[in-house]
Amino acid sequence: MSWVDDYVKMLFNLRDSEFYIVASGLTTSGPAHMGTVMEVLIPYTISKAIKARGRKSYFIFIADTMDSLDSIPVQLTSFTELKEFIGRPLYRVLDPYGCHESYGYHFLDEVLNLMRKLSIECDEVLTADRLYMEGWYDDYAKLFFSRLDEVRNILETTSFRKLPPNWMGVVKPICGRCGRNDSTVVLSFSNDLITYECVSCGFKSSMLLEDHNWKLLWRLDWPSRQDFLGVDVEGGGVDHFTRGGSWDTATEVHRRLFCKEPPVGFKFGFVLIDGKKMSKSKGLGSLSDIMRFIHPAVIKYFLLKHDLEENRNLRMDPKYLISLYEEYKLVGDGKYQDVKQLRAWELSGGVKWKTSFGELLIYYQIYGDWNVISDLTKDYESVNELKSYVEEWVNNKLLPDEYDVQLRPSPPPRSTEGLILEFCNLIDESMSDVDIHNKVYEVARSRGEDPSELFKAIYLLLFSKPKGPRLGKFIKVLGVKRFKAIVNEVLTTSPS
Repeated sequence: MSWVDDYVKMLFNLRDSEFYIVASGLTTSGPAHMGTVMEVLIPYTISKAIKARGRKSYFIFIADTMDSLDSIPVQLTSFTELKEFIGRPLYRVLDPYGCHESYGYHFLDEVLNLMRKLSIECDEVLTADRLYMEGWYDDYAKLFFSRLDEVRNILETTSFRKLPPNWMGVVKPICGRCGRNDSTVVLSFSNDLITYECVSCGFKSSMLLEDHNWKLLWRLDWPSRQDFLGVDVEGGGVDHFTRGGSWDTATEVHRRLFCKEPPVGFKFGFVLIDGKKMSKSKGLGSLSDIMRFIHPAVIKYFLLKHDLEENRNLRMDPKYLISLYEEYKLVGDGKYQDVKQLRAWELSGGVKWKTSFGELLIYYQIYGDWNVISDLTKDYESVNELKSYVEEWVNNKLLPDEYDVQLRPSPPPRSTEGLILEFCNLIDESMSDVDIHNKVYEVARSRGEDPSELFKAIYLLLFSKPKGPRLGKFIKVLGVKRFKAIVNEVLTTSPS
């Protein structure tokens, strides 16, 4: 069984129900990355698995738009006007592109578009600023202020941090002067009146709880939200679940203050790009590049085939990525018997391609016309699914040597011409790619020659380089007749 089957089995044992609310939330603080994909893919996969077992599930996604903008992502540093919004709630930060009501909503829309591309469906999308404005958190804030000593104890014991003696920081007010909510300190709370000071601009003022110009401390926000939404299942990255992390706090808040059991949690590993965290990657490692070069089903397969808590390392190496495409196809063809791989393929959408991605890379370089390629392969679905990704690979010159098949004919060593002509005489259109490939070995060995030298000579003749694609497959795609014509032209025009 895969991790999702194990998890759902555990969930049913811990919380037997006919209906489960699955939740996920993230801060829309900048461009999406692979960690963003995990935040929505994992809970969606769990929700699907619950439904597949005959029970009902409702998947809620929450955008933490009340969180403050703590830094400007590297992709947005050219928008210098964002500097003045540091520390403000995301829903009050300028959208640098000018197409949404705020920064937070711009990047929420990016996440929702990402979900659509990945065929991830949620039943409801909520934003934190609207939940606060509608008063969902009011009673929780009052509860935390009324039991301040117990809240302090929970925070100190679960986070291993000592709070100041006069601490009242249950909420983070939005400063009435500078608009920040990352630098305000609560001075007092009485009769629903919050008095605060902003350490950034020095402003002191008061606000009513019902004004909703505040947010709860994250470690109190999370369990409160889970409680009023009735969440049964929610998880996050391993950083939230480390000893002293926010999950420990949420669990204690549920049990000690709400007198309820917390949701059933789960934690997932990091997604690394070439061994580094995604947010620190540059160039080809960006999610926009990944989505251009890798089919969504393959992305989901890669993320889901690992154990849940295992780190995933996506190597942005063309050879590796092609092998990932090939692995996906082989699993779908039933060539791999690993249960986890097969389950990941099913959960990714179970897309079947008759023609492999690698083959289409070769076809496109030879023919450059998708109508011709569709007719040759008789595989219209695979061509339609993969053609945009193939074009990106070819146009961006991402091809490793064995897939770079731009024809650049040149004369081979004269000592190999006889062997090449003999090879040509022994192959025809009716032969399979494997039979054509094996003829190279047969011809070379019958003459006491090293087959690798004959391969090298044919590659030089075709591509002006000593390496290339699997030869039998390439000749089959090119056409034996066309291959022989190229050989004939090169050998008859080469200087004697």
